[in-house]
Amino acid sequence: MKEVALVLKTAGKIAVVQIEKSPACSACKVCAFAGGKSRVKVRALNTAGAAAGDRVVVEAEKDNRTLASFLVYILPVLLGVAGVIVGAQCFEQELYAALFCLAGLAVGFLAVWAADKLLSRRRGFGIEVVEVLDTQKTDQKEEQNGQGD
Repeated sequence: MKEVALVLKTAGKIAVVQIEKSPACSACKVCAFAGGKSRVKVRALNTAGAAAGDRVVVEAEKDNRTLASFLVYILPVLLGVAGVIVGAQCFEQELYAALFCLAGLAVGFLAVWAADKLLSRRRGFGIEVVEVLDTQKTDQKEEQNGQGD
């Protein structure tokens, strides 16, 4: 999904952009407009070289939503099942199978938490600045040219 956003600040290849909620946002849920907010600030990979104050087009990567869903929902369950199998095979008692299941779930949720922290530091599950619509410099030049006429 592509949306128009305003660049608030940049730091290297990362830009903090503000996205206005549009009707299409309710179906996407990548940006997670929480609590009925009409604007959200997100970090985005700044591949277009935008500067603070620029209006830009940002694109959310839908391909990574499948990976995110897998990490959040499936990984803890798989580790819980693995814990049941290990507990049952090694100790042959239901108590140990249940304890290893809980341990597997805990490890799964810790892995999800660690993956979230790691990916949010890098780039996250993906908003990218793909195009600069206009810049402050362009606006200022147009104003000066308009005044000189």
